[in-house]
Amino acid sequence: MANTSRSRSGNTSSGSRRKSSPPKSARSTSSRGTSRKTAAPVQAEPESAPLLSKFASSKAAMPLIFIAAVLLITGIDLLISWNKYEMFFKILGVEILVAVVVWVILTLVFSGRTKKDTGSGSEEDEV
Repeated sequence: MANTSRSRSGNTSSGSRRKSSPPKSARSTSSRGTSRKTAAPVQAEPESAPLLSKFASSKAAMPLIFIAAVLLITGIDLLISWNKYEMFFKILGVEILVAVVVWVILTLVFSGRTKKDTGSGSEEDEV
């Protein structure tokens, strides 16, 4: 008992100090470690998200999306017309006309924006 009271008071040899010091440092390290480890939980992203983003940024994405859209629209037209060929081609013709009109309008809008952006830069150079 006398030896344990001395080791707690600090009047012991250096060998007993070494034995008593690691548990104190281990306790303080563990208490510090737990306070540092209390971070917000990280939400795991689904594995399909990176795969879809890689596909969307690839060169093969636009042709495949275009083909899928054409097949979907053609299938819907066939379902609507119930194999009446005249009605199928009328619906398809109207859809093609609408697509061309929308494409022309978008082309004019975006070409007007690029001309305005480049036009303002050239005016500054002339002045």
